[in-house]
Amino acid sequence: MGNNVTYRENCRVCGSDRLDAFLELPDMPLTDAFLSEARLGQEFRCAIKIFRCAGCGVCQTLHDVDMGAYYNEYTYTTSASGFVSRFMRELAEEAWRHFELRPGDSVVEIGSGDGAQLAFFQRLGAKVFGFEPSAPLVAGARRNGIPVALRLFDHQAERDIPADCLPVQLVLLCYTFDHLPDPMDFLAAVRRVLDPRRGVLLLEVHDLAKIVERREFCLFEHEHTTYCCAATMQALLQRAGFEVLDVELLPEQRRRANSLLVSATLRGSAYASRALPTLDAGALGRPETFTAFGAAVRASVEKLRAHVRAQRAKGCRLAGYGAGGRGVMTLAACAQPGDFAYVCDQNPSFHGLYTPGAHVPVVPPQHALDNPVDELVVFSFGYYEEICASLAKFRERGGKLVSLLELL
Repeated sequence: MGNNVTYRENCRVCGSDRLDAFLELPDMPLTDAFLSEARLGQEFRCAIKIFRCAGCGVCQTLHDVDMGAYYNEYTYTTSASGFVSRFMRELAEEAWRHFELRPGDSVVEIGSGDGAQLAFFQRLGAKVFGFEPSAPLVAGARRNGIPVALRLFDHQAERDIPADCLPVQLVLLCYTFDHLPDPMDFLAAVRRVLDPRRGVLLLEVHDLAKIVERREFCLFEHEHTTYCCAATMQALLQRAGFEVLDVELLPEQRRRANSLLVSATLRGSAYASRALPTLDAGALGRPETFTAFGAAVRASVEKLRAHVRAQRAKGCRLAGYGAGGRGVMTLAACAQPGDFAYVCDQNPSFHGLYTPGAHVPVVPPQHALDNPVDELVVFSFGYYEEICASLAKFRERGGKLVSLLELL
């Protein structure tokens, strides 16, 4: 896969050149670049190096991979999960109530995928519109009556938004902001379309605090460019002319596994008086935290490798559940081809293909019942209870399910 890579020397957020590397994951693939058997070994691979900016505190990569063709055919979606569907419904309902949205208000989602989240806002009475670069996902959204522009969101994007949706009362990004190569340019483009009086920006990002606490190295991907905790996200948004309103729109037990929900409004809006006071980054504001975290990740990677070696030495067959980013990156870092018999996933577009890096075949969940293994590692641990319920027969027959978090 011929992806061009370019390298930066300055922070993506503040432009500082005071950047300290604390972790490197060598030879890692793109998370959604699944392979046919004929293309095994031909995938893109490159080191992922993570830096902390001493100027603004934002953790980030300093390399950009050309993603143009990659996102055109991107097929990852989680909307088939019952848990995710409930989360999307509750997110829409709580945002509608909390930000006093009204029938006829407009909601624009950037990285709208198959339109599942926008559909919940549409049912509440909103006029909805999405931006999504993946042709297959856009086609699915349009089939379900969700209007979506097949493109990335940038300074020209307001031309695509229907006139009766401008200005926008809610701009939403769910696990998309982390992917932006130039977040400050993006936020400037959002300011152009957001209602200056009642507009709200709602971001769901991976919470750096949880990544550090859980040693979730598998969330460091080529696709992800920035990693923030609540405090560094607040500072980033303030730099762009926003005020942060809330970082807990939904309680943690109702959010996804690593979900930080940040809502913000334009400085001077009717909601600006609700802004939070300055948040304290605590230990995440100190460089030594990340030095220690880098060492802890290296130990966790070796622990996982040792677990795989030990299980195979005992004659145990291993498989995985979840071919999303966590699964692909964990397998690429810790497994050799042949270590895992297969990895289950609900997304039918992955079936019959192989994960990049470790070359593990992707199969439907039913495969775990028809071809059981001794141990099934659940990479998608945020859906652990849902997965356990769906594989009750696997456990009844003596199969063991283990959450990835238990092995880190």
